[in-house]
Amino acid sequence: MGEFNVRYLSYISEFANGQESLSEAAQAYFEGNDYADPIRWFKAHALCMLALQTGKEGEVFQQLYEQINEESNRERSSFYLNDKDYALWFDDVVLLNQLFIDKGYAKAYTFMHELYMNARYGFKDDEKATAFLKQGYDAGDPTAKAFVGYNLYYGSQGYEQDQEKGMEFIRSSYAPGNRVAPLFALNIEFRACESAEEGKAVLDKYHELIHVEKRGLYVLADYYLREGEDEKAAETFLEGIKNNSGYCNYMMGLMICNTRFAPLGYEIAQGVPYLQMGFEHGIAYAGFVQGYYYLYPADQSEPQFEKAIQTLEKAALYCSNEALLELAILYLYHNEYKNIEKALVYLDRAIAGKSTRAMNEKAVALLEHQEIEQNPAEAHALLLEAMELGDDYAPYRLGYGYQFGEFGTEEEYNKCIEFYELAAERNNGLGIEYAGRYHRYNENPDLDKAVAFYEKGLELYNSNYCKVELAMMLERGYGLEADPVKAEQYYLEALENNYPFAAVRVGYLYEDGLLGEVDAEKARTYFEMAANADLAEGIYQFARCNRYGIGGEENRALAFELFEKALEYGYNDANVDLALAHEEGAGGIEENPEKAVEYMTAAAEIGFGYAQYKLGTYYLYAYGIEKDLDLAKYWLEKAKDNGSALAMLTLGDFYLYGYEEDQPYDLAFPYYEEAEQQGYVSEGLGICYQFAIGVERDDKKAFHYYKIAVERGYDAAYFRLGMCYYYAIGTEKDYVEAMYYLRAVADRGHLEASSYVGIMLVKGEGVAQEAVEGVSYLEKAANNGFDMAQYELGNCYLKGEGVEQNDEIALHWYQQAAENGNEDAQKIVGGPRKRRR
Repeated sequence: MGEFNVRYLSYISEFANGQESLSEAAQAYFEGNDYADPIRWFKAHALCMLALQTGKEGEVFQQLYEQINEESNRERSSFYLNDKDYALWFDDVVLLNQLFIDKGYAKAYTFMHELYMNARYGFKDDEKATAFLKQGYDAGDPTAKAFVGYNLYYGSQGYEQDQEKGMEFIRSSYAPGNRVAPLFALNIEFRACESAEEGKAVLDKYHELIHVEKRGLYVLADYYLREGEDEKAAETFLEGIKNNSGYCNYMMGLMICNTRFAPLGYEIAQGVPYLQMGFEHGIAYAGFVQGYYYLYPADQSEPQFEKAIQTLEKAALYCSNEALLELAILYLYHNEYKNIEKALVYLDRAIAGKSTRAMNEKAVALLEHQEIEQNPAEAHALLLEAMELGDDYAPYRLGYGYQFGEFGTEEEYNKCIEFYELAAERNNGLGIEYAGRYHRYNENPDLDKAVAFYEKGLELYNSNYCKVELAMMLERGYGLEADPVKAEQYYLEALENNYPFAAVRVGYLYEDGLLGEVDAEKARTYFEMAANADLAEGIYQFARCNRYGIGGEENRALAFELFEKALEYGYNDANVDLALAHEEGAGGIEENPEKAVEYMTAAAEIGFGYAQYKLGTYYLYAYGIEKDLDLAKYWLEKAKDNGSALAMLTLGDFYLYGYEEDQPYDLAFPYYEEAEQQGYVSEGLGICYQFAIGVERDDKKAFHYYKIAVERGYDAAYFRLGMCYYYAIGTEKDYVEAMYYLRAVADRGHLEASSYVGIMLVKGEGVAQEAVEGVSYLEKAANNGFDMAQYELGNCYLKGEGVEQNDEIALHWYQQAAENGNEDAQKIVGGPRKRRR
């Protein structure tokens, strides 16, 4: 026999053998009405039990029985019992209720209903609770009718919602001894108020209940809270506490722990006893709140995990789904307290209690937790169940799962939007954001819908994500009228709300000059701000500023440290920068072709067009890797398909300049033409038109494209344009213009251009004759094997133009030119001759 039963039987023996009658003892307890000490409750209960078991009749026993079962007295009596004693206590309470039911006392059905509703885990039984309530209602108990009305009004306990009928039941249940009916009516009517005036009218209506009977004071306090009269609210809660209101204890503790009453001089620690008292009165949520504030102190102090667990475990014992969920999360993810098995048990208990949050949490664990075997089918079923129960997060998570193929299927983008929009309809913040994102970035964007969702997220949650997305659309008028000033305002507001990505976007605004003049210094400042927030894109952009001296001093060493960090944080663009650093040997990094190839390959494989282009050139020119024309073409084609105009030009060169034997030169033209459509032109397109490679000959077009290529800075185009002016190809002959373009490129080392510049200077074509200077240009080209320069240099020595006349040296250069295929030289020396050994 448990300790509880031993003590309980001793109380019965005490009353059975005592001097005063049972009726006198019951009257004394009834008049005392004080059950703060659980022993007094146990003794009062023993009195009622003994009286009914011995056939004692009398109104006082019924009155005492009602008293110990109301005002949370029953719940408080058992709060600190251990599991074994609680089971014995529970059986005895059931027995006493049944004895009163057998005596025809209908209200005992309602007490039985409340007992099963508020019991601990393992004893709580909603089906039995509902059955006893129905029996009480059928037996004509007004209190049972009030409870039925309450359940009808809210559609709870298996009753279909009918607010009108519910209120009718509550009002028609008013009767002496039915203390809950007016409280139910007060709660419902006050919650329905939409203004302070309506609320005040309801409070006036129930003035006697609140101010005379001292019941429902928490509703009056709630009114004061809504009106910002916190001091009056606190005073009202304290008055309710004096009158044994568990709910006033709970609310007083809540307001203190969430710092609402801090201006009144209350410290967080003072709220705990109030929450504890509310918990003891049977408000399991008060236990959850107490544990929650141990875990997440509003004053930012250190969490008290042991106290939190102890309190939450107690709340979980009383079937608080919130406590079960919080414990499950702690046991799932906190390394020091991790207990996966226990966490799943708690989640399942909360799920059995129809907690949609628990359904969501378990679903996410089954999809994502590394220490739990993944089960997409069960996760999917849980999310569907939560969604069907009206949860707003579940449809968002279903949408996410379909978008990323988590349910054992491929990504289903068209399906995911249905769920995102349902989540958004239910005002889920993530659902709103993802619905907007889908409609903006889908293959077939619907910008009007995107804007509508973003604006909703802004209105309901002041969503930083929505704010930044709208700002990005406002920058350049994408889906909205362009308004960079408003975009800046949104970015700065999001930044003030600790959303560092906004700093990156502000940086772009200033760097691109969308607010007026380019302001590189401001751009750099905001990029640095984002970098300091450890945002990968911010780190990368700040690295770029240091690499190229944007908005401040160049610091290549720091730049490449930052590029490495950005890459570590997953910003793969940095692969390209690090590859170029190793290619160039910049920023304290030694040139390392193999490293350049390694980084560029990583970027190319991810799909960066520029990296694919560079990797193609590495294979083409054997930089840091063996030459491989097939791989060169493969990566250049990948880059071209990715939109790289540089790859298009390189592929054009590949075919035009014959990198492979027997290759069709005509294939060059389509690549050059595709690049031109993107605004990229090299000399290759002009060559195709000039020599009819892949297209009909058109000298004017050749000249036109040479000019464009010169503007792009291609040396070969300078040479070709000079040739057009020199030979009147697509334009009139103009030695002055020819000299300008040819000399510009000759001075940069273009040897064939040097040949022509030398000739023109010696002959005075388009420039005053400068034979000596002309010879210097001819010598550069001649010494590098250019036959035309060798032949003309021979002429100079033969005639003594710019040099002393010397037939022997002249013959030497004629022979060199002849051997290199120059026909004029061959006529002089009698055909090509082999060099003497």
